[in-house]
Amino acid sequence: MRLTSRGGTFAIGSDHTTGMESQTSDFLVIGSGLAGLSFALRAAERGRVVVLTKGEIQESNTNWAQGGIAAAVSESDSWELHEEDTLIAGAGLCDPAAVRYLVQEAPRAIEWLISLGAEFDKETDGDLALGREGGHSRHRIVHHLDRTGGEVERAMIAAVRNHPNIEIFEHAFVTRLLTHDSACIGASAMVESIGHRYFFAKSTMLATGGAGKLYQHSTNPSVATADGVALAAQVGAKIENMEFMQFHPTTLYHPQMRSFLITEAVRGAGGTLRNHLGRRFMYDYDSRLELAPRDVVARSIEVEMKKHQTWCVYLDISHKDSASIRHEFPTIYERLKSIDIEMDKDWIPVVPAQHYSCGGVVTDLDGQTSVPGLYAAGEVTCTGVHGANRLASNSLLEALVFAGAAAKVAEGGKPEERPDSTDEPKCIAESESIRIRRAMQKVMMSDVGIERSNAGLAEAKQGINELIAEYDSLPSAPFSTHPLETRNLLLAAREVVAGAIARKVNVGLHFNVDNPTAVSPYSAVPEPTPAGS
Repeated sequence: MRLTSRGGTFAIGSDHTTGMESQTSDFLVIGSGLAGLSFALRAAERGRVVVLTKGEIQESNTNWAQGGIAAAVSESDSWELHEEDTLIAGAGLCDPAAVRYLVQEAPRAIEWLISLGAEFDKETDGDLALGREGGHSRHRIVHHLDRTGGEVERAMIAAVRNHPNIEIFEHAFVTRLLTHDSACIGASAMVESIGHRYFFAKSTMLATGGAGKLYQHSTNPSVATADGVALAAQVGAKIENMEFMQFHPTTLYHPQMRSFLITEAVRGAGGTLRNHLGRRFMYDYDSRLELAPRDVVARSIEVEMKKHQTWCVYLDISHKDSASIRHEFPTIYERLKSIDIEMDKDWIPVVPAQHYSCGGVVTDLDGQTSVPGLYAAGEVTCTGVHGANRLASNSLLEALVFAGAAAKVAEGGKPEERPDSTDEPKCIAESESIRIRRAMQKVMMSDVGIERSNAGLAEAKQGINELIAEYDSLPSAPFSTHPLETRNLLLAAREVVAGAIARKVNVGLHFNVDNPTAVSPYSAVPEPTPAGS
């Protein structure tokens, strides 16, 4: 399906080198989450924008985000405190300049969303109601009940659809980035309604989201197949920190609703973690208890389950007033009730699941990648903000801030329309793709999860390389999205494994049982740090 915003002109022609139908705009956006749509709206003030999204426009990690957006907007808070909390969570690997830029821009980002019509919860006096989550020293989470991402995405989509300079193509799968003389000049995409087309633009924004489908268990939607990392890597863009894969500590353990996220805000509201004996076990692992950074809590749960040989632990919020629970967490309450769990009475069985990729395509503070003409924002990137572990609710904020920065400097105009290569990636049969993807996910869960080892990582490297070779050796098949997503996942998996092997010290989300662990310079609490720091 193709969505076209009102007004605007978008040049359509044919690429003279291949005969491929082509379309030219000032700016090209790949992805329709918060990062992509933020860039599109801001860039549209300076030129024509085309947005390509491989599913429907609302299909993104943004739409699934429950908790909120971190911003120091209260009188009792400051950007300095937000900065400190972010650096502590990042365990010594954050880029201080990127963190400072993020936290200083946060209040303006919230104001911009409100100006677009996003509605956030408020106190009776009209001030924003602020929640608190793990790793934060203050209440600073701006939220809309327990579905903040959905509310933000709603407001963004409405604004984009009403902008005369923006054209949107749904079900448009980008097969590769187009380059000329080492600069990005657009992308090649298969669009459901019109077929294969080249999209040329002076500046291309990569905003494809995360890589959750590297793993069998993930909170991410099905579209999170590491497309952006693979696309960028194939044109030589710098990729870093892919080994820092964040596992959310609390996803529902239940056969009817696997990997349903129980937002960190539940712990922020007083929820406690208990083992099968009913003991509040976080006392054994960290002085910050349930509000320790996510890497600490997820590893603690993993250790606790192994210690007692159980398949889950329990999140208990039943001591809180029932009316408050229903008001603050209506979506979670109703979803749990549908499977006979009443969170105001029952303990919620939870396990960690893959949630967020802290590494990706390296960008500067303006969202510029190492490839001229190619920008990136959101979860696909490595901006330096998250370091070795993302602080809760900094993800939507990062997408907003760095997409906005990129839109200020990205150059519009007519690009060179002669791609250096016309080769398209290989498709294989979907049945083979399904088998290879499952094998890859099994390798990643077994050897590149919350805990790793030298032997396991060596096996993972061999396993992923063998799967890539097998994919390449299979017969070609007609175009299908699933195989190309699997190919992207394999390329991203190779980056994750390589990063994990190269990281010789335990830091943040990377924990290898054969590695030493140091102490972070950013926290009095024992936290791992990188070698040489």
